[in-house]
Amino acid sequence: KSFLARMIVGATLASMVIATAWATEAISIRNIQSLSFGSFVAGSGGSVTVSANGNRTGSGVVLVPSSQSRSAQFTVSGESGNTYTIQLPGNDFVSLTGPGEDMIVNNFTSTPSNAGGDIPQNGSQVLFVGGMLNVASGQVRGQYSGNFSVTVNYN
Repeated sequence: KSFLARMIVGATLASMVIATAWATEAISIRNIQSLSFGSFVAGSGGSVTVSANGNRTGSGVVLVPSSQSRSAQFTVSGESGNTYTIQLPGNDFVSLTGPGEDMIVNNFTSTPSNAGGDIPQNGSQVLFVGGMLNVASGQVRGQYSGNFSVTVNYN
């Protein structure tokens, strides 16, 4: 049994905060690429992990080599020279829905890390996000999708 599990991110992905007293420009985040776990065979169940740098690994599942997996990509924009924090979804909060049982996404990671980033001279920085998809034994094949939010705030 093989199926395509893909997380499609949408408009609900980005959060924006207003400028603080010391920053004149509001910080914003925009999604430019969705997180995709690619195709795999569920078998007796396990997990598929896509790291923030886009590397995919599997545990207990068989990965289909030619499938398209990728980390999510965002652009964070704000006033240059400022630092910001990143808030990723918590565990057991994000699920992918499809023709079978919902699959949970956990262990979100980012580059730069959750500790945050620095807005460079040009006013924007790329943020990559990965995660781990939990796959049930005998998971029904098909396309699965869901949304998650990433929030950024000035330090």
